[in-house]
Amino acid sequence: MMTKKFSSVLFGLVLMAALSGCGPKGMPIAPESDAADRWQAFVQRSSQPASYDVISGSLRFGPVNDTRRVTYLLWSSDTGAPSMLDDNGHEPAGLESADLAENAPDNARTIRLEVNAGVGANVAKAVFENGQMLLVLPRDQKAYAGAETPETLRRLLGLPLPMRMTKLNDFLAGRYLSALDVPSPERYVTEGDGNIVYCYRQGGQDFELELDAQALPVRLSMGKRWSLSIAYDERELPHRLDGSMESDGTPMRMVLLVKERRPAGALANASMELNVPDSFAVYSLDQ
Repeated sequence: MMTKKFSSVLFGLVLMAALSGCGPKGMPIAPESDAADRWQAFVQRSSQPASYDVISGSLRFGPVNDTRRVTYLLWSSDTGAPSMLDDNGHEPAGLESADLAENAPDNARTIRLEVNAGVGANVAKAVFENGQMLLVLPRDQKAYAGAETPETLRRLLGLPLPMRMTKLNDFLAGRYLSALDVPSPERYVTEGDGNIVYCYRQGGQDFELELDAQALPVRLSMGKRWSLSIAYDERELPHRLDGSMESDGTPMRMVLLVKERRPAGALANASMELNVPDSFAVYSLDQ
């Protein structure tokens, strides 16, 4: 009787493990299976021409009970456009071509970001290029320059973003696979609603990527960091990223909404240059 009872408990624990994410009981991905077919559809979808629109929307982030809301305008161009290094402004330490690390990524795009709080009150301007960033805070008359890293963004925003700005730009444009840096998944679990959760390891942590029936990523679990849910518009491009994480034991929240997309080139005065006035103090992010 005791053996039978123990076996029942053990079966229940194994079943719970199988139902709670991939765990050790996730199934290997066999060729010509539904899981393999959907993954291939995801790869093909992610390789379609990207839609690098001019995007505007809102971002809410911070501790769950004390989030801050700002609005943003985001646009980009192929790297090779006028860069953040402009002779009419400062040349912040760490951003000169000679100072770039030899292994700095060539992301092939320059990103420009404007952040506002309230009605038309600009609080930040930023440019991201080749793994480097320049952030200008007009209210404080300060600028920060250096490598774009999760630690840098954490210092500036109070929390690390789920992905670097260039990757976020790619993701919002529909280049999901390259934006998420997903390697070939190792195992999978099929959910009750037909979604498939793919499991893989990256940087020593366990990741899960959930694809719906259209092979769109609807949930991303990033190890012990972010859990991110994604919703899409009628063009099947992201319009809501809803993320949560814990930072030093404090529950954090991030909600990014895409409210408008305009074709690239539709923005007047969409310069990629970001000048720093001579009166502004410039600080290095690499110290």
